[in-house]
Amino acid sequence: MKKKILVVIMAMALTAGLMGCGGSGGGGAQSGADGSAQSAQANDAETGGDESDAEEAGSDAASQAEEAVDTASGGDMAGKKVGFSALMMSSEFFTDMSNQMEAYFTENGMEYSVADANGNAQTQIQTVENFVSMGMDYIICFVVDASSISDSLMKARESGAFIIIIGTILDNKDAYDVCISISQRESGQVEAQMAADWIDKTFPDAQDGSIKVGILENSENEDAVARCEGLEEIVNYTKKAVIVETHETTQAEGAAAGQNYAEMMLMNNPDLKVILTYGTDQGQGANEAVMKDGTVNKDEFAVFTIDTAEFIRDKVRESAEGNSVIRGTVMLGEGTPMTCYKLMDGSWADRIEDKVYAERCIVITPETIDEYFPQ
Repeated sequence: MKKKILVVIMAMALTAGLMGCGGSGGGGAQSGADGSAQSAQANDAETGGDESDAEEAGSDAASQAEEAVDTASGGDMAGKKVGFSALMMSSEFFTDMSNQMEAYFTENGMEYSVADANGNAQTQIQTVENFVSMGMDYIICFVVDASSISDSLMKARESGAFIIIIGTILDNKDAYDVCISISQRESGQVEAQMAADWIDKTFPDAQDGSIKVGILENSENEDAVARCEGLEEIVNYTKKAVIVETHETTQAEGAAAGQNYAEMMLMNNPDLKVILTYGTDQGQGANEAVMKDGTVNKDEFAVFTIDTAEFIRDKVRESAEGNSVIRGTVMLGEGTPMTCYKLMDGSWADRIEDKVYAERCIVITPETIDEYFPQ
């Protein structure tokens, strides 16, 4: 409807020019409009302003206006093919992300396909090659290994595909059109700050170094290491916090590892109060471990994580009623499917700098969640 209204307005403006209201000279589309107006005025002088000519001019103006609107909005995406190369579909996070993409893209008339890299660089290369053979217009890639994927992505671009990579900025800029990136260290810092705020609020009279914190980390790539370095900065945000135990996890281990390591930390530190987790799978597992432990005072315990899969959003809400200890998570940007779509159709082209679209970290707590995910 907005598009139709804009077309009508532009058509009226152009038609007015054609009927003799010409304007000052200029470049681009404006110059074209002025030229049409002058031509129409000349015809009017010769024919006496035939009404049919005016109607035809108005029709042409409307067509020109609609074409201009289509160009400005990136054109119609209906019927376009988009493929998502997921890092690991066994992770609930990527399953949820793919489900959101499918819903968003198909709602906008696009054809959607997903391929599971299963955490393997060679498998991901094959998925990209398959997408090319399928004639994908757009390929979204959550990169497994930055050093090995560039050649395949570059060939995909050469075939005509628009390439969006998520998370990792590749050294070879010819391998992609835009990277959706975020400071992974900052994402960890935001989670740590959120936890520090909760500690200060929940334990206002606690002594320095008295609130024990455990961390479930990941070091599978440079981005993961940077995020976990940010988590460790909790001790800089509140002097009450002390890190007493950390455990290494992997994406493949998922929620089961989060639960196992959280149980271990609770056994080693019965007075543990906070667990910071690398991602949603670990966060889910840690929450399950704490909730089933009858010795833990749930009102004085918190788990924090990063990313906003649906099951994590539910747990954040439930924490307000005491049915979960996931007190908050960090949302990376304004929603991956919408962001990808806006980058693909050109709507957010002005937000890209040096092929990078920089996301922001958004704090999601029981107090803020309805602002971003209204029920």
